[in-house]
Amino acid sequence: MKEYKLDVQSEKAPLDKYWELCVGSCHATTALRSDWQEMLQRCRQETGFRYVRFHGLFDDDMSVAHTTMFGGDILLSFTNVDKLFDFLLSIGMKPFVELGFMPTVFASGKTTVFHYKGNTSPPKDYGQWAWFIGEFARHLVDRYGLGEVRQWFFEVWNEPNLGGPGSPLGFWAADQAEYFKLYKTTAQALKQADPLLRVGGPATSNNAWIPEFISFCRKNNAPLDFISTHQYPTDVVLGFGVEDSANIAAANLAGAHAAGAKLKNPLGDLSKPEKMAELMANPDARKKLAEAYAAFQERLWEGVDRGVLTGMTRRAVAQAEGLPVYYTEWSSLAGLPSDGPFGASFIAKTVLDGRDLVAGYAFWTFCDVFEEQGQDSRAFSGQYGLMTQHGIPKAPYRAFQLLHELGGAIYSRSYAEGTVDIYAVDKPETGALQLLLVNHHSLLHPIETETVRLNLTGRRHGGPCVKAEVQRIDDEHANALAVWEKMGSPEYLSKAEILSLQGASELVRQDQPFEQSEGELTMTVTLPPMGIALVTLYWGCP
Repeated sequence: MKEYKLDVQSEKAPLDKYWELCVGSCHATTALRSDWQEMLQRCRQETGFRYVRFHGLFDDDMSVAHTTMFGGDILLSFTNVDKLFDFLLSIGMKPFVELGFMPTVFASGKTTVFHYKGNTSPPKDYGQWAWFIGEFARHLVDRYGLGEVRQWFFEVWNEPNLGGPGSPLGFWAADQAEYFKLYKTTAQALKQADPLLRVGGPATSNNAWIPEFISFCRKNNAPLDFISTHQYPTDVVLGFGVEDSANIAAANLAGAHAAGAKLKNPLGDLSKPEKMAELMANPDARKKLAEAYAAFQERLWEGVDRGVLTGMTRRAVAQAEGLPVYYTEWSSLAGLPSDGPFGASFIAKTVLDGRDLVAGYAFWTFCDVFEEQGQDSRAFSGQYGLMTQHGIPKAPYRAFQLLHELGGAIYSRSYAEGTVDIYAVDKPETGALQLLLVNHHSLLHPIETETVRLNLTGRRHGGPCVKAEVQRIDDEHANALAVWEKMGSPEYLSKAEILSLQGASELVRQDQPFEQSEGELTMTVTLPPMGIALVTLYWGCP
């Protein structure tokens, strides 16, 4: 049995809920759907997210720029952008504006990414691009006012380190130098609209390019207000964004070899764009890559240490040279286990271990209305979302809901032993003390049920404890995934099944037994593997 002791009068510090700054979404046109809007509004109310970020704001399906049929003049229309931003403001949220992808009328090439074909090429005319960005920024200021738009964030592009010149895969069909040129042009155009608009980058995968990016901006007088980057726990195995991994498919196979998966590369050298183009045109070659990567994925988490994101974050912050750092994408990225207790416990441990390191997090994503490879038909599919496409909260959603309930001061004395972490929080507005217990490990690593004895000493204002309750997330609690699997994992859900799964996802408050004597309170809590328990204790009147 593990034991945690806490003096309730011991040192505390303010708890910054930096993880609530932002949440991600799919491409911008999905935000015009009524079901997307209903789910985001619920997410805002129950989890506290304040900003939302999405790809494809400038994709052709948003109609921001087009040419006349005969004259060839460029016409701009921000009508769909306005509808989207108007809605966000109406529910008390703001946009974290990702500037991309490239409208066809400005594009220098035809390379695209994803089912919705976001153009990944640089602009053919940087003067035209600067004009477009300037018009966009001035439109926002005219419509929403400086006082509002100065609170937003503007991030240039998405993961430009994944792709490379001429690559048919990835997000940027050019090199680092070309991205830096795009960044400088974009940032200067924004600042000409208003010098206090906040702009940053490099928006890279796996914390890449941070030192080089800062050096470029300082040497070339490129405006820079913040650093943004992305990370996932499997990045340490896959190697995205480091060394020679600009080519995403080559990185996949290189990661397989680096992890000791003993896979033979069936496709030859994929580091050259022409080889990748050849691959994409060859169904048999694509099939071999898919088979090789699937075998690798089965063992991927063997190389992922528990709590890996915290160390990665510290390194990135050290490289940022004092600039505020925002992680505009992160999650467990573990497939179907991400939809259950593993995903929930990963979130709870990651955000509480990472406090006081960065300015903000943006979990990727809030729902499974998600079309990168087309809309998945399955009710649960290991997609990124905190909610299914039907609006059923997954266990990770409930983790954010529990985290949102935490008070404003966290005790300095936390607990970490084996797979168990305990965080104590003071919530004076309700006269409560909260203990968040997490039993988490990486997938494919040993983890067992743990029993923890909690011992609280010291006098607390308000007399004796009058009530203790616990809310749980584990295999048996707030876990719609498990109930769906017991249903036989139906691909399409009936209305009755949706309602049943909604109920199974709910957090339940249960009484937590405890004992107390003069100046001491004790209780015992059992934590299943990957389980979370939020214990809340209420004190009476003095």
